[in-house]
Amino acid sequence: MKNSYVKRKLESTILKYLKTPEIIAVIGPRQSGKTTMLFRLYQAYKM
Repeated sequence: MKNSYVKRKLESTILKYLKTPEIIAVIGPRQSGKTTMLFRLYQAYKM
């Protein structure tokens, strides 16, 4: 089975708020891709 990533609409909102001093909380059900999304955003942001 191939793992493919589904881009979330929330990603652009998170990227917009990274430049502000507010805390960002990502909540949702187990195994919904929260950590994967944040890891991918982190990888893209640090480049």
